[in-house]
Amino acid sequence: MRRDYITVEQAVPMAGLRIALTQGVPGPWGEAAKAFFNIKGIDFQPVIQNGGQPNAELQAWTGQNSAPCAVLDDERPRSHWSEILMLAERMQPEPRLVPLDEEERVAMFGIAHELCGEDGFGWSARLLMLHIMEQTNAGVPIEHMRRKFSSGAPLDHAASRAGQILDMLARRAEKQQARGSDYLVGDALSAADIYWTCFSNLVVAMDEADCPMPQYYRDWGAGCVQLIGQPVPDVLIAHRERILRRHFSLPMWF
Repeated sequence: MRRDYITVEQAVPMAGLRIALTQGVPGPWGEAAKAFFNIKGIDFQPVIQNGGQPNAELQAWTGQNSAPCAVLDDERPRSHWSEILMLAERMQPEPRLVPLDEEERVAMFGIAHELCGEDGFGWSARLLMLHIMEQTNAGVPIEHMRRKFSSGAPLDHAASRAGQILDMLARRAEKQQARGSDYLVGDALSAADIYWTCFSNLVVAMDEADCPMPQYYRDWGAGCVQLIGQPVPDVLIAHRERILRRHFSLPMWF
């Protein structure tokens, strides 16, 4: 798998799969997208997106300026988490990350939304991080990011939502273990497991050897846990570590 980033200008005329990713930090939406394609053995070209910046070239190419954003050949750009997942499923159906069973599929997409979607875990943790950045004068363009990602709800709502989702996931992991499954949905790896593995890094940092991310990112995560007001359940970190070792290419790179 290629790990050398190229610019948008270099990426535009290329064929194949190109994915805009935030360079330098393990953004959970981007790390999950990378994991989908890596697990399926699909090669892709990483393209630079600079977090919190205008990214005018990316905007001109894809109609938006966030990461991740996947572009396959001359198809439309895909920037929503579910679009990227379904692109991976179409390009290489096996191993499946979206269950065939309809009940399991609904459960998987429900968990994925609670992790990836607006007012979900990642969205809420990001709002908590923006608060921490503001309090610590982190030098990040806070107002730009607030306009882009604010839900309009108060900070305590974000903390409450993050805690509620952690509790829900812990209950589900415990129920799955009780029935003999190591996975959040059914008896096999799904996108739900990958999403939790990546988003867990927002609150409990992975080992340096597995994810050599900047220290400030680790500090922001510790601050998020303080704002949430409860520890991350051990069962969820054990689940994260199991999925990380079984299914991810380590160390992570970004």
